[in-house]
Amino acid sequence: MTRISGRYLAKRIVASYLTLLVIMSLMFVLLRSMPGSFITSLISSGMTAEQVEAVRETWGLNEPLWKQYVQFMINYQTGEFGRSPTRNTQVWDLIVRRFPRTVVLFGATFLMGYVIGPLVGMYLGWYRGTTADKTVWSSSLIMYSMPAFWISWLFIWLLNFELGWLPSAYMFTQFPEFEWTAFTVIRDVLYHITLPIISLTFIGWVGSMLIMRPQMNNVTDEGYVFLAQAKGLSERTVMIKHAARNALIPVATAAIISLAFLIDGAVIVEQVFSWPGMGQLIVSAVLNRDFPVAQATFFMLAVLVVIARLLTDVAYTYLDPRIKFGEQE
Repeated sequence: MTRISGRYLAKRIVASYLTLLVIMSLMFVLLRSMPGSFITSLISSGMTAEQVEAVRETWGLNEPLWKQYVQFMINYQTGEFGRSPTRNTQVWDLIVRRFPRTVVLFGATFLMGYVIGPLVGMYLGWYRGTTADKTVWSSSLIMYSMPAFWISWLFIWLLNFELGWLPSAYMFTQFPEFEWTAFTVIRDVLYHITLPIISLTFIGWVGSMLIMRPQMNNVTDEGYVFLAQAKGLSERTVMIKHAARNALIPVATAAIISLAFLIDGAVIVEQVFSWPGMGQLIVSAVLNRDFPVAQATFFMLAVLVVIARLLTDVAYTYLDPRIKFGEQE
């Protein structure tokens, strides 16, 4: 039986929609508050006033600001992101090409981090105070304080410059001496993605571990854990099925929220590894004042964050039977 009422879920969906409207409004104002405009790159010194006005009309900049705002809100709620003035292509086509590349890189890192981290945190929290617990805990804090880009450069220096084992840039081999087939494409992508995944996972798993360990420390003193032990259940069963399940609630929250920031985390890391994903797209759009692309990429990030927050509420009800959202209504 569900523990979340339909009325509560509907209210959360409406609140999420209103949140997106506010975010879109702020995004419209902030991007247009930047100095300069993207049409400066489309206007040359030899153009007449009529030609300049024609360019402005093409991109809708001759309209009053309030009309631009209304049209912007309508377009974004119908999935119409417009055309990129600097890339001469539809913004949606750019996102469709770039977004899967970011998901592949950071999705793989996310899965590894949230498998390794909670498992390590579970054992450290259960066997708290041991030498292994103190050693891993202390070293992980040092690792977690290191900037991701610095760790990335360190692995590039070691595994690429010094040992020559793995490529450090791009998604594919730039000038291949082999024929492209389905097998060679997959192999080449895996070859290029290995170093970024190693670099990101080196730090990524620590965050979920740091959440899981103290939670395991807390639940090991709960009455239901002692009851399970008194029933004669094995230590492994008590640790995993009784203690770890309840300790996973804040970890699940962090995992869902971190999914929303795949694009956000890609901005720096994709620049380091020259990975052609959303991170590079955001940077180039902002630097070139490409409003349509910048707005669309920020909007995608906002949608992911809002959806993640909604999913967190739903996930809570299945991880902890004590939580019942909206049933009193």
